[in-house]
Amino acid sequence: MDEDEFVIFAELERDNFEEILARLMQYYPGIQSGRQGDDWIWVRFGDDKVEIDSFTSMQLEVKAKRQQSAVARKLVSLMEPRWVLQVFDPPKDDLTR
Repeated sequence: MDEDEFVIFAELERDNFEEILARLMQYYPGIQSGRQGDDWIWVRFGDDKVEIDSFTSMQLEVKAKRQQSAVARKLVSLMEPRWVLQVFDPPKDDLTR
């Protein structure tokens, strides 16, 4: 199993983008985000990041390298249950990379 492989940990309700962003900003002040056709949030830690975006989906996908699973799962745990559409356990391969 390649620990540098990107995987999808969860799918979130895109209509709640602003609420999701506000929640994450309470815990991670250095977040980058944007809305330009697609919605995206990057939570950086060290040289890595967890990506939450709609680049290849109609909803928001929580994606990161497999080795970042603890951080990605922590981010998902901060979400309101109504925002979480699906959690992938084990994580789903991100076939777009």
